[in-house]
Amino acid sequence: MKKQFWLSLTGAVALGALSFTPALAQKSQDTLRIGAYQPIAIIDALWDPQPQSNLMDRVVFDTLVAFDYANRKVVPSLAESWTQIDPLTYEFKLRKDVKFHNGQPMTADDVVYTVKYALDPEAKFRFKEQRFGPIAGAEKIDDYTVRLKSKVPFAPFLARLTTILPVYPAKYHAGLADKSAFGRAPIGTGPYKATQVDPNKGVILEKNPDFKWGNAGQPEAKIKKIVFAPVPDAQTQVARMMVGEQDMMYDVDKELSGFLGANPALEISVRPSIQFTYLALDAAGRTPNSPFKDKRVREAIFRAIDRQAISNALLPKEIASMPFQLGMCHPWHIGCATTTPPPSFDPEMSKKLLAEAGVSNLAFTIAAWGPSRAVAEAVTGQLRRVGVNASVEGLTVNAFVGKRQQGQLQAFLVLWDNGGGTPDIESTAGFFYELGDRNYNGDKHLAELMEKAQSELDPAKREGIYRELFNKVNEERYSIPIMALPSVVAHTKDLKFPSNVTAKPEGFMFNFLEWK
Repeated sequence: MKKQFWLSLTGAVALGALSFTPALAQKSQDTLRIGAYQPIAIIDALWDPQPQSNLMDRVVFDTLVAFDYANRKVVPSLAESWTQIDPLTYEFKLRKDVKFHNGQPMTADDVVYTVKYALDPEAKFRFKEQRFGPIAGAEKIDDYTVRLKSKVPFAPFLARLTTILPVYPAKYHAGLADKSAFGRAPIGTGPYKATQVDPNKGVILEKNPDFKWGNAGQPEAKIKKIVFAPVPDAQTQVARMMVGEQDMMYDVDKELSGFLGANPALEISVRPSIQFTYLALDAAGRTPNSPFKDKRVREAIFRAIDRQAISNALLPKEIASMPFQLGMCHPWHIGCATTTPPPSFDPEMSKKLLAEAGVSNLAFTIAAWGPSRAVAEAVTGQLRRVGVNASVEGLTVNAFVGKRQQGQLQAFLVLWDNGGGTPDIESTAGFFYELGDRNYNGDKHLAELMEKAQSELDPAKREGIYRELFNKVNEERYSIPIMALPSVVAHTKDLKFPSNVTAKPEGFMFNFLEWK
């Protein structure tokens, strides 16, 4: 952290920190105040599936089924039960006591409408094919019975439904001329209502008193109101925390956690999550004259990276000491399997490989966004030690996605959370290895393995296919996991932070939080 920050921060909050007491927290008002790092313009799980809005859409909208993270199983939610009719068809019996936030009852018509809208070619939103490609359609049997069909046998069908299908109010949503406007005043069935969504003023979530069907994956809200203020600067959030203007701050780095943890009114909660950062190189040659079409150059870059040193520098010690994941899938997820390790740290071998490839004075740009930027900066410092001049291009999420789609990235170091916390590894495999504008390896065999694994219903055989896939990624040096991204949250001691939802990318869900 820069000295200038410490000087300004110390001067700004020193007096406030001395007088800061738990009474300044908003427990008495039953209101939790949080800083949002990026302005939130809409809350819509289809139109804006980005990390910050994922924090909110999961509690504003509910799904047919939920995932019990502690017991690793699918549980009922909007559907009270289900039956697999045949390899392509699931029948869901809906709850009869569900109301949307506008008071309208939810029926099979709303489920069928949402599926048809998601599959409509005119509805163009990010990750559409990846999330809904296997789904063939939905059919109403009666007011509270609906059938969903897949195009082919699809092993993770139920697991995918725990995250991808928010149920929209059919009459209201169908009447919107601009469907993207729905997220500015979203109407769901979840444990929280969004009563304000404004990129300038922030977001307000209020407890939904009609939510009575809480389960292990989607419990009822315990805090009455959650207020998100748009505060993109971490230093400003720290100052707000120190003077009692903010009750919770997430994505806290190692240095800030030590500073905030020294305040007797605050507490730091640290636990593993499914998020990790990874470095991918343009092996497909989408950028002009990409040096990374040569496997030796890719391996040279990876062997120059000391993952342990980076983790020690950037992570809390309890996370830095944990074993590294072997490949590009988190071992918590269903189906993740890797036996071939990535290249080990070996700077001399790195130099040798660059010489063999005839590469000297290599210079390139690494794109990064959010918390992965600090990791990217650390990697560039290590690359300089082997004679590689890499620089970091810090981007917003949207700018990064645009450049990735246009094939403008030489290399990128960003975070991955398996599609916002989807419990099955198919989300990772589809995202990285399906051929398309996200793909920077161009390996058709990986795409074939990805499709084969999705339709394999035998769990052991399916895991074997994924093992072959992720082993090949390591063998070909397409990408490498760099560092875990744990959930590190600073919060008032009045807040009871849960310990049983570590599978979530952010390490928490708002309806699991409560006051002590």
